[in-house]
Amino acid sequence: MNWRPTRANHAVMTFDPEGLTRTQREGDACVACHKKWPRPRIRIGRLPDDAALYACPECADALLPQQENIRPLPRRVAFS
Repeated sequence: MNWRPTRANHAVMTFDPEGLTRTQREGDACVACHKKWPRPRIRIGRLPDDAALYACPECADALLPQQENIRPLPRRVAFS
């Protein structure tokens, strides 16, 4: 189980390493577009051996499922 910095649980996709390059499997390139610079920083999923896979912001928006039922708490509740 993975936790976001907000400690909200989210599902992590598991990717098949068969179609990925070495740089993608090592986290040095985006899993979708192969972009290496700037280095992708958004954790998008994992491999079966629990190695992390990363995506650039543009590809992460397309790959991550949208969670519509999450609503931010009012500031007075969140920081009381």
